[in-house]
Formats: sequence, C-alpha cells, structure tokens
Amino acid sequence: MGKKGPCPAPGAWVAPAPIRAAFFDVDGTMLSLSQDAEPASTREAIRRLSEAGVMPILATGRTHYLLDKVDLTDFRAFVTFNGQLVEVGGRTVHSNPLDPRDVETAVRQTQAGLYNCLFMERDRMYAHAEDDRLREMTELTHNHYEAGDVEQALRNDVYQLNLFVNPGEERVLLDRARHCKATRWSDVFADIMPDAGGKDAGVRIVMEELGLAPEECVAFGDGGNDVDMFRVVGTSVAMGNGNPEARAAATYVTDHVDDDGIWNACVRLGLI
Repeated sequence: MGKKGPCPAPGAWVAPAPIRAAFFDVDGTMLSLSQDAEPASTREAIRRLSEAGVMPILATGRTHYLLDKVDLTDFRAFVTFNGQLVEVGGRTVHSNPLDPRDVETAVRQTQAGLYNCLFMERDRMYAHAEDDRLREMTELTHNHYEAGDVEQALRNDVYQLNLFVNPGEERVLLDRARHCKATRWSDVFADIMPDAGGKDAGVRIVMEELGLAPEECVAFGDGGNDVDMFRVVGTSVAMGNGNPEARAAATYVTDHVDDDGIWNACVRLGLI
C-alpha cells in the first residue's frame, strides 16, 4: 500500500457520533496530482470503509468523464460539478445548471478576449482557446481539454465554468453575472457555479436522501472549494498538502496525499 506516515492508534481522533458516511474530494485528496494516480492505500482505505458499513461518497468539482483515474467501485453517491449534479443509487436527485444569462455573459466576455474559459456540460467540456493557462491546467490535472465553439454553451445546460484568471480577477464576470459565485482550489483558475450551489448544498441533499445526520458524516478535502462542505458535516479532515484555508477550517489535518493521508486519517478515527 505504499509507505506509511506517522499514524497514532485508533481513537486518537474523536468523531461526535458513529460515522456512517465519508465524503471525498478528488484532486489532491483521493488523487495525487504529482503521481497522477490514486494511492493504493487510499483505494484500500475506501474498500475497508465500505466493508465496515461506512458509505463512501464522492464530492468533487469534476464530473464522471474526468474520474477515470480513481476507483469508484464502492461509492454510493456522487456530488459532482461542486454540488450542481447529485446522483444517489444511480438516480439523479439534483440538477442545478448555471443561469443561461450568466453563461451568455461568460461567452461574450470570452469572445471579447477578457479571459479564457472552460465550459462544462454534463457529458462534455470545451474551452474557448488553447493558451498558456489551459496548458498549465493540463499539466496540473493531467486531463485533456479541447478548444471549441463556445456559442454551443448558449444552447445547452452548463453546470460549471473554469475561469482562467488570477485570484481576485474573477470579479470581471461576477460583477456582471446575476446568479453565480466563485471558489478555488488552484491559482490557475476559478470554479464558477450557481450562487445557490456548492459542495455544501450537494452534501446536504445526499444526507437527506440517505437519512444521514451531520454528526454521522466525515468529509475529506484539500482546497477552498471544500471549506463549505467541512461546515455541514460533524467531522472534517484536511490533507497535509491542503491549502491554508482548508487546513484552518478542518477538524483535523492528516498527512499528505502521497504519504497515506486518507488511510492514516481513517485509522486515527477508528474507522478501519
């Protein structure tokens, strides 16, 4: 399973109630971006959680066509597009695309050269152009992004935008849009979503569908887009490689994703 980091005995951390579900971010949490792979210890930890009756649930800014590098075998539910699409037991229970007027604002600003943008639909994604920022995102996430005609976004549901701007520069869209907000886990781009959305909204929907109380849930994450999710569960764990915002918001901080961070956290909480 790879090398083990320092790991106290089970019970060193305390959850407020027996844990019934565990929510997992992907990038930097389940998926090592430096290795472009899911650590074997993470796969084993999730398998053992499921065997012990703890439901693994995904909560990510990605969607299904970007999840080929993680093992989803044991997952019971999926919160994707940062909460805009929620599936439980193979059923879509929540779908919340961006306001078409906000999408049109992004299309026109992109066409005017104010920024590059990735438009994410349920089954496909496309960027306005291939440029240095898009190539930087490719290197960061190891995904392939194609340029396309962004006019098609005016005819289809768009669940999320990736705005290729520096921190703070997303205001160029937000100041003109009516119903969207931004979050980040990278300085390369901002995730743009409906203002009523977010991982917290998606997680609440899953908890309601599965009859879960907040204190029965633990969430694992590493970025700014995980902070709201941390606030709606009883126990939250930030990765050792997480950004300062995520680490400050979490109940506990575990080891780096490359140093068995998920496995060690599950042992510390007495879940495996």
